[in-house]
Amino acid sequence: MSAASATGVLIPHTLRTEYAENPLGVEEPSPRLSWLLRPVPQETSGTSGSGASGSGASGSGAAAAAATQTAYQVIVATDLADLDAGRGPVWDSGRVESGRTGQVEYAGQALAADTGHVWTVRVWDGSGQVSDWAEPATFVTAAPAGEQGWGGAMWIGQAQALQTDGQPPAPLLRKAFRLPTGDVAHARLRVSGLGYGEFFLDGERIGRSVLDPAPTNYDATVLYSTYDVTAQIRAGASDTDHVLAAVLGRGRYGDPTPNVWYWQKAPWWDHPKLLAHLAVTYTDGRVVRVVSDLTWRAVDGPTRSDSLYAGEHYDARHARRGWTTVDFDDSEWPEVAAAAPPRGQLRSQQQEPIEVIGEIPPVGLAEPQPGVYVYDLGQQLAGWARLHVAGPAGTIVRVRHGERLLPDGTVDIRQVHIDGDIQTDFFTLAGDGTEAFEPSFSYKGFQYVQVDGHPGRPELGDLRGVVVHTAVASTAELDTDHPIVNRLHTATRWAVLNNLHGIPTDTPVFEKNGWTGDAHLTADVAAYNFHMPRFYTKWLQDWVDAQLPSGEFPPIVPTAGWGYHHDTEAGIVGPIPAWDVAYVEIPWVMYQHYGDERILRRIYDPARRYLDFLVDGYVDDDIVLAGLGDWLPPGFNGMPPEGPGVYETAYTVRFVDLLDRIARVVGREGDTKGYAELRDRLAAGFDRAFYDAESGTYHGERPTGYRQSANVVALAFGLVPQGRYDRVLDRLVADVHDRDDHLDTGVIGTKFLLPLLSRNGLADLAFTVATQRTYPGYGFWIEQGATSLYEHWQADSRSRNHHFFGHVDQWFIEDLVGVTPAEPGFTRVRMRPLPPTELGRARVRLDTVRGRVAAGWERRGAGYSVRVDLPPGVTAEVHVPTPDGGHLVEECGPGSHTLES
Repeated sequence: MSAASATGVLIPHTLRTEYAENPLGVEEPSPRLSWLLRPVPQETSGTSGSGASGSGASGSGAAAAAATQTAYQVIVATDLADLDAGRGPVWDSGRVESGRTGQVEYAGQALAADTGHVWTVRVWDGSGQVSDWAEPATFVTAAPAGEQGWGGAMWIGQAQALQTDGQPPAPLLRKAFRLPTGDVAHARLRVSGLGYGEFFLDGERIGRSVLDPAPTNYDATVLYSTYDVTAQIRAGASDTDHVLAAVLGRGRYGDPTPNVWYWQKAPWWDHPKLLAHLAVTYTDGRVVRVVSDLTWRAVDGPTRSDSLYAGEHYDARHARRGWTTVDFDDSEWPEVAAAAPPRGQLRSQQQEPIEVIGEIPPVGLAEPQPGVYVYDLGQQLAGWARLHVAGPAGTIVRVRHGERLLPDGTVDIRQVHIDGDIQTDFFTLAGDGTEAFEPSFSYKGFQYVQVDGHPGRPELGDLRGVVVHTAVASTAELDTDHPIVNRLHTATRWAVLNNLHGIPTDTPVFEKNGWTGDAHLTADVAAYNFHMPRFYTKWLQDWVDAQLPSGEFPPIVPTAGWGYHHDTEAGIVGPIPAWDVAYVEIPWVMYQHYGDERILRRIYDPARRYLDFLVDGYVDDDIVLAGLGDWLPPGFNGMPPEGPGVYETAYTVRFVDLLDRIARVVGREGDTKGYAELRDRLAAGFDRAFYDAESGTYHGERPTGYRQSANVVALAFGLVPQGRYDRVLDRLVADVHDRDDHLDTGVIGTKFLLPLLSRNGLADLAFTVATQRTYPGYGFWIEQGATSLYEHWQADSRSRNHHFFGHVDQWFIEDLVGVTPAEPGFTRVRMRPLPPTELGRARVRLDTVRGRVAAGWERRGAGYSVRVDLPPGVTAEVHVPTPDGGHLVEECGPGSHTLES
């Protein structure tokens, strides 16, 4: 069919440690190493053709073999000179016969704590040629566990603030110090500001992090961040004065705003506090440490109040100019006081930090009422507004953020979860010309910004939307010739990113909670589109912290205690199998996308404890009736009318199935017999309770008419006996047609409806359902002007910044384009497009852990042209659509392939 370019020696590049390039604070005792490969550039020639299967795919034979790694050697040192000499005194793996380019565990001597390491790799290709050593990478190990690694640092806070029951202003803390003469080898700062901290050295901001560290159960885990400040220390020179400074916000640690999830009375709740350790190492081996202790000074700052939910009040009249610089006189500042240490274990923050990602200019400015100005950003985003304003001292400007407008044109911030207003900032002017305001310790979800109390008349250019979320790298681009598909793909990406703030939230506006069901429903979407392994690894530790000794999980992670089954005040309580399954779904996604077996080993025993808890307490007559079910089907504001049982039982089966698969991967095959027996029992109970033989349909425990999702789940989860599969499917299709080709599904049913139709020869119907421009349908949201995804199908959805319906993008990638990982970690790819008639082309680019995989197809007359690009070491099974609805199957090796039918 086509020919690939010949490749010679491979070049390893983009070396990563624990999924990150040159990370600081690596805690893993045996960190995993990875690299990508590219062929040495050379002149190429190739042909492309068309014809029957077996005509010879490009990239096969000698060229494919040469483009395959057959062995590698890793060397690790603490001195770059050793690597330059080809030595690995810390670890030399020797030549290892393997095509593995990731998940390579360090296997040398115990790594020294708080130490910089350098490493490199070389590889042998299929022709036996060895590469040069790769450009070295670095990693720095974390501090020793416990207090000994912090050089006497103590938790400190503003003395006055620690003694009050109210909400004092955000404190400013600083420490002046002098460094001795000498050449500085490196300087590293470890720091945790609870709930949030921003840090400065000699007047310069340290790092790019905001809203740092990520939220946790602070009674179990407290995160600290590590920064390399060598350049800043050297710029300040030695034998001169320096100053380390911090400003602290409340975050999840001490949010004062009463809310239905009890964050304001969390068991760890306290006022802001700081732990800091700066180590300056000289070339002669001396180490000078500057730590948080009682010699620091602190005062009230200009942020007079801050709440993650409510917003902030910044009074510029209290700003202290130059307070982070060496020349500032802090002699009148009171000394700090010792703060009670949080109970959680100090751990190095290893996920990507939250950062300012970019800015969005407004597209409109209206004045719906005299003196009330409303900016339209034209895009739903998460972050905050930056406003420039000039006026007399003492003028208070109110800035409200919202996703939609009220009928009178003002911003709508109505809600029922938090006392008082949400997403509202106040800025009190100092009267010093044009002043800039943006919050520091809260983020908002919004498209519209309302400005009240402006001393003049604002202009369009006075405000910017600041995009803020966890800084995960983008790993996907999708493009088709259908505008609704393209806009939905973009909207889904916005929805996912708008809900990444240290945890995967449900909405950046109303709740900001780590709802477990939301997260697993779009885990594949997130993993295709963004580099998620570090983020998910951190969140799965939050699950460990949230699990009760009984095995129970709450429906939000982390939690302040809300949502456990004994909670009499919570509106929703566990267990919810269709939500709790996230604890095995997300690790399985990580295994498929990244080849991560370690995460499977780590979650296995806690997952077994949960399953025991569920089966012992909530399986009755082999079904489960506790839970939420197919949340938010059209016309309903929560649980479906048929009840949750059919879905929660199905997801209990799904949990067992996944645990069985995980057991086989991690060497726990002895457990699988029990899983098989439990699955058979649950499947029989499911059929007995929810199948109606007369109508040939599945139903819930409550009497209703036909419900699509109950039948979708039965079919998709393999719970329909083969002999009746077609009957159940035909009745589902008939109901879709009876609704003028519209869905009637909630967050669970919708995830499986579209692929179920496509994979049963109904791609045209699936596409019509997905792109419907009338209610209910994804296209209907686009018709309403959606730039992210809605929470409800109706136009007046509460949230317009939700992601749990975003699994439509998984269908785009896996069924429209047709790309899936055929083997864990994308060592092998399957491309099997199921093109609907309305689509003329579709393509996707995925940056996988093995390198870039690109695939696409377009119609050519009555047939199709398929293009696949594979990185070294990756093979593919490519199914080329044919005019008669079938597929020609070709095997492809590394390289570029054009296949036609």
